[in-house]
Amino acid sequence: MVDILHGSKVSEQHGRHPRRRRGKLTLGMLLRRFTGVDEKILASVPQERSRYTSLGGLVISTALIAGTSMLGALTLLSQASLLYLVPAAVLWGLIIANVDRFLITSLHGDNDGWTRWGNVLVRLALAVVIGVFIAEPLTLKIFQERLDRQIMLERDQAISLTESRYKQCNPLQGPAPAGVDCTGFLLDGGDEALAVEGNMTQRQAILKAAEDRLAADMKEHEDLVGRSNRECFGVKVLNQTTGVTGDGPECRARKRDLATFLANHDLPRQQAEVGKLRAELGSLAADRASAEKERAAALSKKITKRVEDKKQAYTDIGLLDRWEALGTVAGQSGMVNFAHWLLRIIFVLLDCMPIISKMLNGKTEYDRLLTQELRAGSACHEAELNFTTRQTTGEYEIRLREEERRLKAERSRIDRDQRVDEASRDDEIDRLARTFMASMPKQR
Repeated sequence: MVDILHGSKVSEQHGRHPRRRRGKLTLGMLLRRFTGVDEKILASVPQERSRYTSLGGLVISTALIAGTSMLGALTLLSQASLLYLVPAAVLWGLIIANVDRFLITSLHGDNDGWTRWGNVLVRLALAVVIGVFIAEPLTLKIFQERLDRQIMLERDQAISLTESRYKQCNPLQGPAPAGVDCTGFLLDGGDEALAVEGNMTQRQAILKAAEDRLAADMKEHEDLVGRSNRECFGVKVLNQTTGVTGDGPECRARKRDLATFLANHDLPRQQAEVGKLRAELGSLAADRASAEKERAAALSKKITKRVEDKKQAYTDIGLLDRWEALGTVAGQSGMVNFAHWLLRIIFVLLDCMPIISKMLNGKTEYDRLLTQELRAGSACHEAELNFTTRQTTGEYEIRLREEERRLKAERSRIDRDQRVDEASRDDEIDRLARTFMASMPKQR
């Protein structure tokens, strides 16, 4: 039976391009392999070799650019040694080369109509996407120094703004100013200074009340002393003193008023109490100064720690950071924006160049021969499949007929044996009957 999967015998019998002896692999053949051409068919039109060799060179160039772009992106993402990064870049270049090879191979042949152009548009869109993906890392690598400066500038501004906001929301003395959004910026500097401040406020209110009371009592004491002296020394004041000198009734009355006042208002005790309160406030002021100093030190330490944490978070510059910075720089500088788009267009065109070149070349003689080869191969495969199918079904028909003959012979044998058995049974019955009839008179 013919091997359906390999079909080597049928191919040789029908003269389908016997395998030629492989020659030495040349650089041109290596480049053409990246275009997916069949060297056996191309040998019939050697004039097309230079075209497909150049096309293979474009595929290799795109793969080299893709590998370089990936290497640049990896160096931006990682500080690892090139011994680890280069293999990954080479692998990416081979992937891009294989994708371009697939795109070009899918356009071989002389198919016409909207199907071909639909395939071209889809493959061109895929090439554009790959080109953009290749272009961006290279663009970031080219503008790396400028982008890093922009990133460091933005980070310095962010750090300065953070430090300023922490200092605004956590003043060393007093509450935070109104109108400042301190969400997430409030720090705890300790409760000791606040407790001392509250105690001082309370003592200041007590001292103020005591001083006011003492001042009022002292003024009233001075008034009473003055009135007593004027009355006793005969100083005439209209509607206040009699003007009579000596220890008269009015003089004694004034002295009794003064004595009553002194008895009800212990001025020395009040003065001692005010002095004591002033001394306590002085001590509290010293405690407050010490507590505020400790609070200021704690706040300064925490602010410094938060700012350092912010700086540590900005230690590395990632690929996305440079990508965002590229948008910022491009928005600030028209020249950078123009160079960015120019590089992007160039790299996209380079990646699309194999597909564009294939379309610009139009249908080549190789495409016509390839279509003929495919049709011939399809026809031969169909004929081979029909032949194999007919051969297999013929064998099964022969085996079926043989099986039918065997079954018919077996049925004839069984019928014959059955007739012989029936004849033997009839003879035996006749013999037994005769024997029985012969034995009947003897029994009588």
